[in-house]
Amino acid sequence: MPYIRRVRVQNPGTHSSHITAVQYSQTTSSPLTNATPEAIARAIDAGTSMYTSHDVTGARALVVPKTGNLGRRYLTTVANGRESDNLLHLPRF
Repeated sequence: MPYIRRVRVQNPGTHSSHITAVQYSQTTSSPLTNATPEAIARAIDAGTSMYTSHDVTGARALVVPKTGNLGRRYLTTVANGRESDNLLHLPRF
């Protein structure tokens, strides 16, 4: 099962739609691969379950794709309904 472990955000970086790239791996400790949020959204739409995994805290949350007002796909989580404390708390790259 793939895990998103790092994110790249554009300023101001306060909303999940500000994520421009992610790094994910097949396990919580395997090598990282770069991907766009759109590519991850397509993989999830095709049936791949994707989670966040924070390397330090071990926190995990299910990732789901959303579509913004302008039709752009972005990623968010459903752990507790608060976007700011899951994907946006992952380390930056």
